[in-house]
Amino acid sequence: MLFARIATSDPLTPAATAPEPSLHFTLEGQVQNGLNVWLPLKNPAQMPALLGYLRGAEQGIHEQLEQLHYVHFARFLPSPDLSTLWVITEFDGGLSSYIMDFVGVVGEQFDQILQFIAGAPPLPVQRYAREFAEYITNHNLPISVWSAYPEITVIDILRGARRL
Repeated sequence: MLFARIATSDPLTPAATAPEPSLHFTLEGQVQNGLNVWLPLKNPAQMPALLGYLRGAEQGIHEQLEQLHYVHFARFLPSPDLSTLWVITEFDGGLSSYIMDFVGVVGEQFDQILQFIAGAPPLPVQRYAREFAEYITNHNLPISVWSAYPEITVIDILRGARRL
């Protein structure tokens, strides 16, 4: 929880600038990053329809994410009050390139999802990729992920599994 800073110093003495609080902790050498995007629904009563769409599109989304070769996990999570859909993923690499790959690989699915979302960027996301990236970045809660294998990528894991 973040609280507003209250000035307690003498107004004539310049105050030291305090660093902004952050939930993003850099873990040295870790290749995985997290995406924790909250998407507020226009109307919580639409959550069952959105979840119905996601169930129907699930197999296709899984197949498309496999093409990226750097997504460890991905899931859609409705909030308990059904007002928000969370998109939670763990991936290797940087956020900007990940979002652009999302545009190319699952952009059509996000066109459908974003029709339910309040304040969504213009559609289709493939045409308005910059606006989509800005929206995702602004709705991402950047919390680092802990990993039992911080220096190992999805490609490393798949390569090791093929050797078995």
